[in-house]
Amino acid sequence: MAQSTEAPDQTFSHAQTVATAHAPIKVWGKIKLVITRSVFWAYERGSWQYDLFVLAILLFIFLVPRSWFNDRPTLQLIDLRHQQGFVELSHSKEGRTYLIDARLVESLAPETPEDAIETILRSRVPKHFTVKSIAPVKDRNNVILSYTVVIAQ
Repeated sequence: MAQSTEAPDQTFSHAQTVATAHAPIKVWGKIKLVITRSVFWAYERGSWQYDLFVLAILLFIFLVPRSWFNDRPTLQLIDLRHQQGFVELSHSKEGRTYLIDARLVESLAPETPEDAIETILRSRVPKHFTVKSIAPVKDRNNVILSYTVVIAQ
């Protein structure tokens, strides 16, 4: 017995043709919807999508090496009253008290700290003065951070 290889009568309706043509558009619409909801964080709390985003953020925070960001703090002279490393702490009848950054004093390296402080004060204090006291401010490792200087005018 010979078997027939006739093709069954397959007719496609217009609706089936249009549906298959619009399938990629529906997929693209869903992709856009997911991206939009992700960018604007529109998922409800407790949904699996929300939990997935939270997990992704936590993984990023804890697994990305710190060296990728190069955001180590750099020591810079303080900038108060537009004069770097030089701050007036107080003034009274007895005199004025200034805080001078140690790096500013060290920038005048060949001079002793006392002479460097006096040079810095002369350039910033307009009136004649006398230095009453100079006290270094140190951190717990005994490194000088700044100098507290009291002057009389």
